[in-house]
Amino acid sequence: MGLKYIEQIKSVILFVLVLLSITLTFSIWTYRPNYAPLEKTKSVDILVGKKLQLVDIIKPYRMVFHQDGMWLGTDQSKEMSGIIDQMQNWQVTNPTLVSGNLDSSKINQLVAGNQRYTLFYSSEIPYSIFQDFLPTTENKVNDISFDQMIVTWNQLSNSGELTVFFANTAEEKLYKAKAHVKSKSIFEKQLVRLSHDLERYSVFYREKGTALYLPTKESKMIQSAYIVNNISVDKFKNAVFANPEVVKNSFDDANVEENFTDGVSIMKVNSNKRVLDYVNTTASDNHERVEKSKLIINTFDFINRHGGWTGDFRYDSLDYENNKVTYQLYMGDYPVYADLLDTSTQIVTVWGDNRIAVYARPYYKLVPSLENTTLTITGGQEVVDNLMKLKTVNFKDIKEIRPGYFLTKNGQNAFIFKPTWFYLVNNKWSPLQTTTVGGGGQVGLE
Repeated sequence: MGLKYIEQIKSVILFVLVLLSITLTFSIWTYRPNYAPLEKTKSVDILVGKKLQLVDIIKPYRMVFHQDGMWLGTDQSKEMSGIIDQMQNWQVTNPTLVSGNLDSSKINQLVAGNQRYTLFYSSEIPYSIFQDFLPTTENKVNDISFDQMIVTWNQLSNSGELTVFFANTAEEKLYKAKAHVKSKSIFEKQLVRLSHDLERYSVFYREKGTALYLPTKESKMIQSAYIVNNISVDKFKNAVFANPEVVKNSFDDANVEENFTDGVSIMKVNSNKRVLDYVNTTASDNHERVEKSKLIINTFDFINRHGGWTGDFRYDSLDYENNKVTYQLYMGDYPVYADLLDTSTQIVTVWGDNRIAVYARPYYKLVPSLENTTLTITGGQEVVDNLMKLKTVNFKDIKEIRPGYFLTKNGQNAFIFKPTWFYLVNNKWSPLQTTTVGGGGQVGLE
């Protein structure tokens, strides 16, 4: 009897199993889990300081104004801003090379022409970069760079145009262009304002070399104390290394340094001087020549991406042969220099194989304190007289003279910014010992 129903029982069991299998498969196919929506991962920008635009870091350090034998000038951005802002409403046409033999005497004559002003820049600026804030009818103008811009308005009333000269003193090249002014009346009002607001300047000519333009009278500068706050080194590590999670650090007690490396790049941090030095060994071995404009833009963009402008740093120099661009710290429109044994006041960049090769800079921020003193610095004639007395330098070799600040340490966590006259010889700024009226303490650069 039992044997009779075995096959039937097997068939029923098999049917049930097949039915269960079909039901389970259907459930798997149609199952939709009730997952909570996942948030998208946000990319976090590593910002050390501020992000800026090129116009914020490419500025003239001086303007001189000459009309009817009277010389006026300034080194304050605020006083230059009216004229510079107006330039955005100009329309420049046909910048053309007019001289390939621009010696110092020709530059002096050009600047000394009647009814003109000159903007001085610390290093050459590719015209293609300048076009971003000086409208030009032509497309990007290549192969033109300048460090002095001379504007003359003697034909403005007749033609409504200015004549603009762009001088490259290092290459001894001079370019000439016309600039159509949108509003003659506004431009003329700016000239009247300049004639009232700017201080009197004196011109010092030399047998060889360009003329020197300095304030005639003594002037006031503020000696200030600043508290020094360190910026987290980890922020720079995360900014400069491609994969910061694999970076290892070690200490060099002998040199008071902490070293960070990923096996390819290295970043050395000196805590005493508050400076860091990053080198990408693969990029530094390959310095392909790039256009001057791209060299400036590439280094600027690199710093800008991580907000590396931790103070008023400005474009200072371009070493085209070595792909090197330097940015100088300013305080109140005056450059700040320091003894390299104490710290650095520059951001130095070298561009390599499509990436940064060298990045050397301070990693501090300055916080003003209440310790301020107003000092009087000597006028131009006394500065020149003191320089001519120096036995260590020939006056004709001095390229430029500027007022600035000399940074000195005041304990472990403070800097003093002392007003000082500086002179430039062989691309090196040196302080003039006697700067303030009544003498003053000794300063010196390493």
